[in-house]
Amino acid sequence: MVHISNRNIQVMNTFLSSWTVFFLAIGIIMKEWVILISENKKIKKIHSPWMVCCTTLWPEDNLKVIRIMMISALGFSFFLNLMQGLKLTYMIPQNKLVHVIAVILNFLSGTLLLCALLQYYHKLKQGQSVYFASYKITWITFTAFLNVFILFVCGILSVLECMQFTKSCSCLNIHKSANDCKESSLPECTTIPHSIVHVYPTNSKKDTPNKQVQTHHVTWTL
Repeated sequence: MVHISNRNIQVMNTFLSSWTVFFLAIGIIMKEWVILISENKKIKKIHSPWMVCCTTLWPEDNLKVIRIMMISALGFSFFLNLMQGLKLTYMIPQNKLVHVIAVILNFLSGTLLLCALLQYYHKLKQGQSVYFASYKITWITFTAFLNVFILFVCGILSVLECMQFTKSCSCLNIHKSANDCKESSLPECTTIPHSIVHVYPTNSKKDTPNKQVQTHHVTWTL
């Protein structure tokens, strides 16, 4: 089993989330998501879910919900990219709550973007028989679906990062408890052994009245 370090996962997650924000920004700038073709094939109009004004071939109908979902996905993706960069540079604490938030926002952004794209495709199918004869999907739409895939990959990487963080924390707790048990099992500090005292009493040459002085020679044996 291949082991990927936590640092490598953070680098890959930051790199992929940066591309997600870039592709979403390209989708806002480039409005050629689809090309609407009229029945006589003489009139061709470009269309995008980001367009607020309606076209002569296809009036805007319930596209506001699609735009709200895509704006939410863009906001979450930008916030995730910022958070991944701060995690990579150790500017925010890397705790379990941060990893869980990254997992939730990655999957939430991918789900919102996927629902918006499927809803937009459904609107195209509905309008094909009413407002225009056919439509042609451009490469911008494929990059939007690629963003969905990247967001789910980032979510999986965030799950792996959270699992490795939890595992490392549990290992540290086990190691700390083992050290505490080892320290508590050590014997108490050995006390200094009692000294062996040898006392040599000697009588003084000068006797004082009613009192005898003793001189003690003490030898310490350790």
